[in-house]
Amino acid sequence: MINAFGDIETTVEEKYPHLEWLVPLLLCTILWAQLLLTGRQLSQTADEATHLYSGYRYLKCGDLTISPEHPPFAKAIAASVMLAMKTPVDCGATSENGLNQAFASAKWFYMNDWPKILPRARAAISVFTVGLCLLVWILARRLFGFATAVAACLIILFEPNVLAFGSLVMTDVPVTCMLLLAVLGFYLWAEHRQASFLVLTGVAVGLALLTKISGVAVVPILGVLGIVDAFTSEDKAQRWQRLFRNLAACALIYGFAFAIVWAVYGTGVSGLSGETDLPPAAAAAISGSVRVMLLMQKCHLLPPAYVRAVAIALMIPGSGSVAFVAGKVYPHAPWFATLFNFVIRNTASMLVMLLAATGGMLLAPRNSFRERLFVLIPPALYLAMCVYAGSNLGMRYLVPVLPFLVILVAHGCLELTRRVSWFKYALVFLIVAHAASSLWTYPNYLSYANELWGGPKAAYKYLPWVDIGQAYPEARAYLQQHPSENCWMITGWQWDPAVYGVPCKTTGLYLSNTIPARVRGRVIVSSTLVDDVRLPEGTIATAFKGTRPVDSIGGSALLVYEGDFDTRANASIGERNLAAAASIAGQTPAALEHEEKAVRLAPGSPIAHADLCSVLARDRVDLALQECTTARNLLAADPLSEEEGRQRYLHEIDAGLTSLHKRYKLIYGDNAVGAGGR
Repeated sequence: MINAFGDIETTVEEKYPHLEWLVPLLLCTILWAQLLLTGRQLSQTADEATHLYSGYRYLKCGDLTISPEHPPFAKAIAASVMLAMKTPVDCGATSENGLNQAFASAKWFYMNDWPKILPRARAAISVFTVGLCLLVWILARRLFGFATAVAACLIILFEPNVLAFGSLVMTDVPVTCMLLLAVLGFYLWAEHRQASFLVLTGVAVGLALLTKISGVAVVPILGVLGIVDAFTSEDKAQRWQRLFRNLAACALIYGFAFAIVWAVYGTGVSGLSGETDLPPAAAAAISGSVRVMLLMQKCHLLPPAYVRAVAIALMIPGSGSVAFVAGKVYPHAPWFATLFNFVIRNTASMLVMLLAATGGMLLAPRNSFRERLFVLIPPALYLAMCVYAGSNLGMRYLVPVLPFLVILVAHGCLELTRRVSWFKYALVFLIVAHAASSLWTYPNYLSYANELWGGPKAAYKYLPWVDIGQAYPEARAYLQQHPSENCWMITGWQWDPAVYGVPCKTTGLYLSNTIPARVRGRVIVSSTLVDDVRLPEGTIATAFKGTRPVDSIGGSALLVYEGDFDTRANASIGERNLAAAASIAGQTPAALEHEEKAVRLAPGSPIAHADLCSVLARDRVDLALQECTTARNLLAADPLSEEEGRQRYLHEIDAGLTSLHKRYKLIYGDNAVGAGGR
């Protein structure tokens, strides 16, 4: 098979050059079919409703205030299907925070014709994934030839992480597509020095910046590629001249890209265009990269709204520094967290091919050296940025590494087959095993883990965020096959699984549905909650931590438990949600009643006491001081009290205590002793 690639390539080039495109066309069609079939079997996942709401408001209202940390390009492409459907949307101004925006987005989504909107939007966003496959073909074909292009496309065709996120209304695969297009365009310009390739690269960079904030990585990547291209040139006498031309080209590309960003984020767009101040949390934790962006804003290279979006996006990964890695909890993400996610989320065959490819390139170190650098530098820089971020980045944040890695793997493995004859049979086996491992997971690519770690059903033991809300249709089918008279489902997302026909009583972190203090029967729990230790996410699954599930759904997205469970923590969260709803409606007595019940159900919960403190603060400052002090003491005694999220809660409670003490003195006089003993 491997030897035949060379003969096929020669035949196609000499006799049927126009038929070569049938190969990528066929492969892209297969990928498209996989994406459509997968997308139709998954429920709405986290952020999809928010992205659609944000993208549609941009198209209909010219508004960028919903989910500002995600630029609008990919979101608008997905939401464009609703224009023909004439989906209604309120263009009124909003100043909601991120969580309330998620609630508003979910409410809007499920009030409209969502069973038609979701598959159509996913079909639209899948264009980026198909385009990614095509770009892999073009770049691999240009750099290393026909055989490498075929092998690379076969690998990416069954790459579980591409299939996991490629059909979802998310920005990870779209920004990967734009990043790859930018690198391809720059390589073509370096080869041919044509203005059209310079413009192509500028457009790609601009769209990368408008797709996802991590797209800013393309700026240093092209700069480094420009330097490397100059110093790997065979014409040593022209290296400095080539360097100057490359850097000048980069400056033109950046200028073109920034002009595209200005066109979207300039004064013609409502919402963020007038906001220049950073959020307080972002300003307090400002990083060096944000300082660079602020300098670019000061020099009028980037719009203030875009810089603000970058600051918000950079603030989010650090908002919960606690990390669940390899089955253990760390107060701060360890250095190997990102690399571990990469190892477990790729097929075992892919890992073997990666090692083999490294050997193949070491055996032929000078073959296509310049071309290898064009494919090696982008993922190396991007991965270094991810590791430097210090967060427990899930695999979706590493998707931009994959297409470059796939091309290198295909090239290196084929180099090895030319020197080790038997490896050509091993390579065929590895590609088939790669495809088999991926297809075995279908359609549960979101909970993929390779066989070395027990496969998808064991993924929740080692990885966080295995469930992002995707498995409710499978839960409905499971319960139809395994009916239960007493069934509960516990979720951590903003929408009710009952919308998907799940025949269980539902409760959750953000749902107002109540649950008894003790339940007997079947309980289906989001595996994300079982792994989570954040506040309050980690509390809701207290009764199930350390308990072995009897079954799992959607790989290991949802865990099935049978028995008798103490669910007071869940009941307390339900009461707190009811209290919040009553408070918003202005029903203070009802809110107080629910909060008091929440504290009785979970007296060890700092958040329950803090919420009761907030309600009491309106009329009973003395009692409010007691509750806030109790909340602070409980939080300070937490084993993970140094974790960033808990520290944020602690600061909020301290601020509340300071305000309460001032009010207490105004009411009772300077000589009064505060109820909190301070």
